[in-house]
Amino acid sequence: MSTPPAPTGLDDEVLASEAWFRAQLRTLVELPSVSPGATQDRDIRASAIAARELLSSMGAQAELVETRGTPTVIGRLRHPNARARVIVYNHLDVQPADAAVWQQSNPFHFEVEDHPKRQFLYRGRGATDDKGPALCALRGAKIAIDHGAPIDVTFVWETEEEIGSPHFGEVLAARREELSAAEAVIVSDTIWPTDQQPAVSTGLRGSLHANLRLRTAGKEVHSGLAGGVARNPVRELCALATAIDSAGFWHAGVTAPSEDEIAGFLASGFDPEYFLHAHDLHHVTTQVPLEMMLRIWTRPTFEVHGLAGGYTGRGTKTIVPEAAELKVSFRLVPDQDPMLIGQALIEFVRAVNPDVVVELGGWLAPYRADQGGKVHRAIVEALHATTGRCPVTVREGGSIGAVPMIARELGRPVHFLPLSLPDHGYHAPNEFFDWRQARVGIGAFARAFTAIAATP
Repeated sequence: MSTPPAPTGLDDEVLASEAWFRAQLRTLVELPSVSPGATQDRDIRASAIAARELLSSMGAQAELVETRGTPTVIGRLRHPNARARVIVYNHLDVQPADAAVWQQSNPFHFEVEDHPKRQFLYRGRGATDDKGPALCALRGAKIAIDHGAPIDVTFVWETEEEIGSPHFGEVLAARREELSAAEAVIVSDTIWPTDQQPAVSTGLRGSLHANLRLRTAGKEVHSGLAGGVARNPVRELCALATAIDSAGFWHAGVTAPSEDEIAGFLASGFDPEYFLHAHDLHHVTTQVPLEMMLRIWTRPTFEVHGLAGGYTGRGTKTIVPEAAELKVSFRLVPDQDPMLIGQALIEFVRAVNPDVVVELGGWLAPYRADQGGKVHRAIVEALHATTGRCPVTVREGGSIGAVPMIARELGRPVHFLPLSLPDHGYHAPNEFFDWRQARVGIGAFARAFTAIAATP
């Protein structure tokens, strides 16, 4: 693998960036930009304004692009004689955080902890998802351009990613002419398979959400008076969930991974013990490494997220509930169509239990990334040069709604430069990022931007 060009003194500049990185991450983390609808959206707007000021302080032309929801921040770092143009997408919004299950008394209080291997751990909601990686891309671009790399980098920082990007299409429509001038988009919102093995993501799963509701009576009744005659909606929805789990309709359209993909998975160093520890899983469906990877990255899943109905207080109340609701979702893989799966779900439920009302919720399309071209090569070579290890190609089990939207609306390939780790706690309590990964990110982005600009 060739070594991409690097700015002179890059490693020293990266090491000297820690104080800047820490200060900027503190500012962003301590603005509680929980996704719209969960808290006051003024907190998201404050975060967007702070992000615009941060981009401006780095020499970017920065603005807020308003939508019917919350705004997106766009910043442009320009070279006067640019020969290449790329977009980097990240998001500023974060998942809610319940202080009762965090080690920190306030998940939005930024804390720094020394670490023997990773040097510093930066704790707080949003540190790894996705504010830390966003700052790595910004610092890397600044270093590359300041050292003469003839490239324009446009930063697109969304504020509704965690709820499926419902208004992001408005941003793409409003800035389509400008954004489509870029030759590619780079996303840094994905994960290495282990804490030692760099990776380049090549696919995202999509998703489809649904609520299944069943009402069988006007009120709850005593099980001793009507049990055996009264229908029990909780029990029926449990049976329906089991039937869906065994059904074949949500596997329609699945394409098996290629031999090359599987070879990449096997080379990833995926460690079941590390995976279980990172996610605090006590019991799993399999501990065979390849089978675990295939289930997470290449196969659809059906999950039950919650069952509401009946008595859930202390002790027992012997009633038959009058109604119940089942909250479910599917994770779907590339080549599957969420809308077709949704229609198949409606038809399946109608056949099994026609009294159940199916309400389809949000959906996100799956995405298969381009594994060719100079941008992909630049990312792979930059990660190799920065870490000393050749990155493997893997897929992602999660979804990023903006990615297929960007590819479709702008007609540009989307590539991935992952920096987060499984134990960083995406969507989980005690989220953190670390300086070792930030150092890798800044260096890799600087090298990648320099290589993209140098390649015809």
